[in-house]
Amino acid sequence: MTREEKQYKIEVHVAGLCFRETQCNIEILIVKRQNQRKLYPGQWECGGGQVKTGENFQEAIKRQMQEELGIIVDEAWPFGIYEIRTPELKQQKIPGIKFVCLWHMYTDRKEIQINKKEHSQWKWQSIDDL
Repeated sequence: MTREEKQYKIEVHVAGLCFRETQCNIEILIVKRQNQRKLYPGQWECGGGQVKTGENFQEAIKRQMQEELGIIVDEAWPFGIYEIRTPELKQQKIPGIKFVCLWHMYTDRKEIQINKKEHSQWKWQSIDDL
């Protein structure tokens, strides 16, 4: 059977790591998932999510970081892969690609703006304390 005869539709994710340098340390932006979320409620993570139909990975990570965190990503470089285990679903593993994101400003030009439906908190965390 060839690709043209059968196509498999799966969910694919992207995750972005945003760093900043302070006088004393390097920090990474992390957000806490809402307790009502079905997958990993109350857990800390970096921003990201599903790749939409018609998007490439770069477009998806830029959109996700802006929607979830209010960050404008200029460039993103892939640096690894991951998977989300979902044994209760038909697709028992959701593949993902991790990106290091080069960003320069917040959407509102002032601070992080998290999507309150998805996340309850955000913070810049020292990479030494992850």
